[in-house]
Amino acid sequence: MQRLGRVLSEHRDPLIDAWIDGIRDRRGAGTAPGTSQRVLRVELSAFLDALTGFLLGADSGSEDGFGEVAAQATAISTARARDGFTPAETATLVMSLKPVVGALIQRQADGVSADLLAMLASLDAAFDRVTLVIFAAFVETRERLIERQSRALLDLATPALPIWRHIVLMPLVGIVDTQRARQIMEWLLGALMQEEAQIAILDVTGVPVIDSRVALHLTKTVEAARLLGARVIVTGISPDAAQTLVKLDVDLTSMITRGTLRSGLAEAFRMLAADGRGLPRKAS
Repeated sequence: MQRLGRVLSEHRDPLIDAWIDGIRDRRGAGTAPGTSQRVLRVELSAFLDALTGFLLGADSGSEDGFGEVAAQATAISTARARDGFTPAETATLVMSLKPVVGALIQRQADGVSADLLAMLASLDAAFDRVTLVIFAAFVETRERLIERQSRALLDLATPALPIWRHIVLMPLVGIVDTQRARQIMEWLLGALMQEEAQIAILDVTGVPVIDSRVALHLTKTVEAARLLGARVIVTGISPDAAQTLVKLDVDLTSMITRGTLRSGLAEAFRMLAADGRGLPRKAS
């Protein structure tokens, strides 16, 4: 490993130049057309320096110093994951250094020798570990991005809107799973308290599947709102969903349901009038 490290150190700048040239000539190498060559050189130089330092300081089989190599590989992989490149493109960017180094050490060696074979073996071992780091970092970054995007979509798909005094509306769009059902309950109860609302309208027109599980989540939300002194009107249950719930023998007697949002809003105004709060003139 140390011999290979000395070769990389002695030919650092030519290696970087040849590496960048190889990336330019290779499609799908993890660089966009507008990528700054200066930024790319700095990025690749940092990785090569870390790899060189690891090889120079490593005894045979030692793992000392690989942490810096892993850190540089992680930084490259993370940046490409955020920019929308694929794992293969990211790996190609780094792995394109390998043939450049292989050609160099073959020129340095005098024919096929034990020294050449040892350096090639060290090169393969180092890049095998780097490849694992690249893919692990890429997957972790993409998972974090997907999680943040999912939370953002949930925020957009679960708004609690005060539409009239004492009335809040929550239109639901998308799949209602256990995590989202918990969020729906928390946000609805928070809106009821903040707006001092007496009636909440849950519109499920945008929920593609309403089965016994979704109905159970809605029932729990209705009961939680009732504990706060509010009533919930569920609107938008489709005819197909109604037939499914009847076949599954789901008990929805505790729910106030209306077919459309318009009829649900009319029911909310009727309930306010019955409570002596007065019916809005525009809604009468």
